[in-house]
Amino acid sequence: MCARKDIISDFYTLYDEDGRLERSRHGQLEFYITMNYIRRYVSKGDKILGVGAGTGRYSLALAKEGMDVTAVEPVEKNLEILRENSRNLKNISSYQGDTTDLSRFPDDSFDVTLLFGPMYHLYEKDEVNCAIDRLFGSQSPAEC
Repeated sequence: MCARKDIISDFYTLYDEDGRLERSRHGQLEFYITMNYIRRYVSKGDKILGVGAGTGRYSLALAKEGMDVTAVEPVEKNLEILRENSRNLKNISSYQGDTTDLSRFPDDSFDVTLLFGPMYHLYEKDEVNCAIDRLFGSQSPAEC
């Protein structure tokens, strides 16, 4: 595992990501406003890709509203919580992975991609540019 992935995993293993958007007014407001904007661009049945899904706060909410959600999360602890909280939802799937390799998903598989936190987990300019290029389908992982 590369140093960046170790740093991210170590941090989020110790951090309570699951309660981040609920435990403070700031977090609650962030969730409310973000969901308000997301709802402007998605409809029931849309295919959503959530990259860096954390424990699934947005992914779970969107799945409960009828979207078909695919969540990608690099941190095993967060992924376990996401999977536990989504076990009764048939329209959500989750995978371990991160922004630097989304090759398991064919181009044009999703109507909307949510990418909130992962970009600040990329430390090198080349990683940032490559991740953006991959998300927009202009480069394959082998090209980066």
